[in-house]
Amino acid sequence: MTGRAVEKLRVAGIAEAWMQPEPGSTGTMVYRPAVLIDYTVNFRSLRAGLNHSEERSSSAWLPEGDLALDWDSRGGSLAPGTQLSSQPEIGIGYRAGAYRATKDDFEQYSVELVEKLVRTERLSIHFNPVFGFFSAPGDPLEDFLTRVADAALGRIEPELKRLRNRFELQLEQVREAQVAKGLLTEDVNLEDFISKKMHFFESENRLTAMFSTLAGTVFGSGAEAKPKESDEPEETELREDLERIEQEASEALRALYDEYLALANEYDTFEIGVQPDNIQVIRSMLLWVPVEESEVP
Repeated sequence: MTGRAVEKLRVAGIAEAWMQPEPGSTGTMVYRPAVLIDYTVNFRSLRAGLNHSEERSSSAWLPEGDLALDWDSRGGSLAPGTQLSSQPEIGIGYRAGAYRATKDDFEQYSVELVEKLVRTERLSIHFNPVFGFFSAPGDPLEDFLTRVADAALGRIEPELKRLRNRFELQLEQVREAQVAKGLLTEDVNLEDFISKKMHFFESENRLTAMFSTLAGTVFGSGAEAKPKESDEPEETELREDLERIEQEASEALRALYDEYLALANEYDTFEIGVQPDNIQVIRSMLLWVPVEESEVP
């Protein structure tokens, strides 16, 4: 006997709908009965300041006889874009089975679904424990981390400014010391003066680049300047002082950058469950799902 000769199941007081066959189906199709429940679920969290509602649907194969309904039997929610009709497709019959469902059974199915959702349903969002930030439901992680990174930069900016002032002061002290030496030295010539000015200019530019961005040249592998063979002792001493300041600035900024990265990449997954009062059943209905007759158990 094929599914075409079977009398259709009817459940008094329960609406019904028919799913459309998937494009490309080639075998003989029959309708298999399923339970479909539409509901809203509300996720609330005082800690996250969240009150978020979603409309959902769940479906499961209608059990035969006295068997219990298994809400995982056909994969849960309907696929996005699923088309439902108030009438069956012409030429598709119904699966044979010992179905004895009633309206009370459908009410019990709703109760069981709510119990399952309370046990298993969780809304996962992103959480940063340092700044107390929570993402909105569905926000991509990269968008959330961008927000955290902005906050992390704001947190370290005062220290960044303090470091810049500190090393600019050291550079100025070296400058003043060299000027003082130049005033006391009778044989300072123009070439020597220009050479010292060029050293200061190069070093100031490097320090400015270091402090202008946390991802600046200080975090690269810049080569250290090497003394020229023609450098005088004063020239060598000046180079060493400037390189020392740059090295100290580099180390301080590396430590600050590490702190920034730790703050900017810190996040956890925050899960929010639901209570029975947060789930509202909208409707329950008998859903007819077209399946290939050869696949019917």
